[in-house]
Amino acid sequence: MKKQRKHFTDEFKRAAIAEYVSGSKSAAEVAAEYGVTIQHLYKWKVQISEKDKGLETKELESSGRSFEDAKFIRELQAERDAYQKTVGEQTVIIELLKKRLRSTNSQQRSELTGLIETLEKSVQKQKREK
Repeated sequence: MKKQRKHFTDEFKRAAIAEYVSGSKSAAEVAAEYGVTIQHLYKWKVQISEKDKGLETKELESSGRSFEDAKFIRELQAERDAYQKTVGEQTVIIELLKKRLRSTNSQQRSELTGLIETLEKSVQKQKREK
């Protein structure tokens, strides 16, 4: 007998993706919590992103913009979002390094270790997103 496929609502998918994207939990942790595979999360992230891009483009077109203009606006927004993410990451790094300069105890090593782990996770996420 064939196994029934599970169907997940958009709200369920968006909630799982929101937790993953927030960075508070790893993909494995979110997948285990929601009872899905990591591949589901990655697939849903792409699907939801594409769906949202399409909706935003249609909204821009319905407000009187051409398809080319709407597409160009979306590209600019994506570029802006990438810059904002980079600035946020760099701000965290700068703050951690400032703390390290002010600190004179063994706390330095743990903060630097945390910084390195954070940077490694960020690089891994960027590779997965590409």
